[in-house]
Amino acid sequence: MFLLTLASGCSEKKQESADLAPPAPPLTEEKGTLFTLLPSSYTGVTFANRVADTREFNVFTYRNFYNGGGVAIGDLTGDGLPEIVLTSNQDGPKLYLNLGGFRFRDVTADAGIAERGRWTTGVTLADVNGDGKLDIYVCHAGLKPGAARANTLYINQGLRNGVPVFREMASAYGIADTGYSTQAAFFDYDGDGDLDLFLIRNSPRAVATMAVNNQRTIRDPLGGHRLYRNDNGHFHDVSAAAGIYGPEIGFGLGIAIGDVNRDGKPDVYVANDFFERDYLYLNNGNGTFTEVLEDALPVSSYFSMGVDIADIDNDGWPDIYTSDMLPEDDYRLKTTQSFEPWTLYDSKAREGFDHQLMRNMLQRNNG
Repeated sequence: MFLLTLASGCSEKKQESADLAPPAPPLTEEKGTLFTLLPSSYTGVTFANRVADTREFNVFTYRNFYNGGGVAIGDLTGDGLPEIVLTSNQDGPKLYLNLGGFRFRDVTADAGIAERGRWTTGVTLADVNGDGKLDIYVCHAGLKPGAARANTLYINQGLRNGVPVFREMASAYGIADTGYSTQAAFFDYDGDGDLDLFLIRNSPRAVATMAVNNQRTIRDPLGGHRLYRNDNGHFHDVSAAAGIYGPEIGFGLGIAIGDVNRDGKPDVYVANDFFERDYLYLNNGNGTFTEVLEDALPVSSYFSMGVDIADIDNDGWPDIYTSDMLPEDDYRLKTTQSFEPWTLYDSKAREGFDHQLMRNMLQRNNG
């Protein structure tokens, strides 16, 4: 019995050592590849976004049930190594501390950002209070009461035993938004030296119940999008005054910030799902934006999922890439898409929904 216990103890210690310092995977470079896949057994990043549906809460009762979460990467400790923050819809954000050598440790609980009872969507890292440390802003949605949908802002308090520690302060900063948030972007749109917030939101209402008419100028309290201006550390909703649309039909799924007209001021592209077209906001430099998508783009993605802005061809002009949901093969396209007649397509275009096609699009900036 003694020998058995001793052997068991030795085995557990070996296993603990293996967990702390897993063997490095073979770095065999395959011809024509630039990256090496590292298994979770080595990196320690064992995150998985698993959702469990119920009779009351599923893809039929909540359209965005399978839309997924978000990821943000940034140096939260100041040691030069970027941390990873991932969001699980039903289990909240997860923070992985970078140990070096592509190894990470889950420090969510120690960092003070564990969440329960919320439906979590996007996550953004930004130095919200300007103290030189990155903070964490988490978006929420789902079929939850208003308080459980409130977005959370975790202000970086510094290190404790090598782990970044955070304090939740969204209400104090005025950005505990209770709408159906998807993602957020922090940027200095008014040039006053602090970070403002552009928040994209979605709507829980079934699309089939909406008439295809232009309600773009009608603001919705829980759907649509919002712009929050940072005034001395407190944020104020300036959406209407700044020319930002906030309708119920604005099914926001992606946002990108970039100076698309090279005038030195950050512009905004919002990717909208379904029949509402995307928005391209040019920064006027006086606290307002002008939405110019129909004039700037000849055609746009229909079910816009995500967007990025970058200079693809190195000509100095930022280009725009949007991702849609066009199936890979023709069989799936024909069996899953409901084709609309020309009369409906034409009426949507005349109603102000632009010319939209279901495919990824790279918009080359021609100046």
